[in-house]
Amino acid sequence: MNIEELFPYIEKRPQMYFRGKDVFYLEAFLGGYLLNEHLKDENFKNDFRHNFYEWLQNKFNLENNATWADFIDIISKNENLNSVDVFFREYHLFKKEHI
Repeated sequence: MNIEELFPYIEKRPQMYFRGKDVFYLEAFLGGYLLNEHLKDENFKNDFRHNFYEWLQNKFNLENNATWADFIDIISKNENLNSVDVFFREYHLFKKEHI
């Protein structure tokens, strides 16, 4: 199962996959998942995170931060929304623009 196939399950029930509904747990989960995919296939190139980071930075006019999860955390706090919900909202918009 690739990440695109897994995301709908995570979005529906994130706490089945990681401890709490928090973007930093999601970030850790994705890091491990994508590393595992890379270890299974050296030619694995389906890592959206770098482009997603730049897209978020430009869209929200954010200063450089450590990770895309930091951006999501800032956005979610500004909007008083759950960070995992904000991640999936923004990820779906990102994917629409990059099809």
